[in-house]
Amino acid sequence: MTGPGLHRQRVLVTGASGLIGHAAVRRFSADGARVTAIGRPGEPGQSLLSIDLARDPWPEARWDVIVHCAARLPARFEGDEAAAASAENRAMDDRAIAAAAATNAHLVFLSTASVYGATIGEIDDDTPAAPLLGYAREKLASETAITARGLSATVFRLVAPYGPRQTRPTVLRRFLDAALTGAPLRYYGSGARSQDFLHADDVAIALALAARERAAGRFLLASGVAISMRELARLVVEVTASASVVEAAGVPDPEEGRTIRYRIDRLRRHLGFQPAVSLSNGLAAWAAVRREELARGVAS
Repeated sequence: MTGPGLHRQRVLVTGASGLIGHAAVRRFSADGARVTAIGRPGEPGQSLLSIDLARDPWPEARWDVIVHCAARLPARFEGDEAAAASAENRAMDDRAIAAAAATNAHLVFLSTASVYGATIGEIDDDTPAAPLLGYAREKLASETAITARGLSATVFRLVAPYGPRQTRPTVLRRFLDAALTGAPLRYYGSGARSQDFLHADDVAIALALAARERAAGRFLLASGVAISMRELARLVVEVTASASVVEAAGVPDPEEGRTIRYRIDRLRRHLGFQPAVSLSNGLAAWAAVRREELARGVAS
């Protein structure tokens, strides 16, 4: 059954200056929603509220939908910094949950596929969670809190998003910069480890579908297509028309043999979601942006 649509709906988006939040603001605005965006100040072309989501008072208003994208990702997922990030994320998550409960808003909550820990092979919505990292454990705890409150909510366990606003040194970012500067693209181990990557614009489409349909429950959010690190390096060289070579780094891959295929059958069935941006097209578009940034001397 189709929900009330998004035209004139009051939507709050947190993390609006980040990779996913920025795409979400554009998607919801294009769909006719009245969007309030919370993020870092100074973003060109956006009117953002700048508040500390873990400590400052949230805007006092009634929302139809709260899209909670904000999260603090530590440089390392262990140690004191990781513990502090988990505590901050939990505070932000608790506030998003409380705001949704107080305003009777539908909550669209971004969790993480890292809740599956070291699980390999096929992963779907029924695969048991087995988180290893503090970040994943915190997100799983927030999922449990959402269920306990009985909220109208969609929870997405998100897999490896990417796009031009990504600044973390992910494998995609490292391969892209190497190709654009003529450096070798080096993969660890045999290069057989696989991953699934989903463009930020496709993530935003899923968020908007969930809000429009008021979809209840938890969904794995991925492209459904895995690629090995070796083939990923070759694809980056191809889409950038780079003269860089692809070669083994001569360093063992700590996750050698980790091959995963994420199944998104339930997401397709319930929300009609189908990724629109292929990995090759997404990388080519990001490469065009990144090439200009490197020409201007922008490192990140």
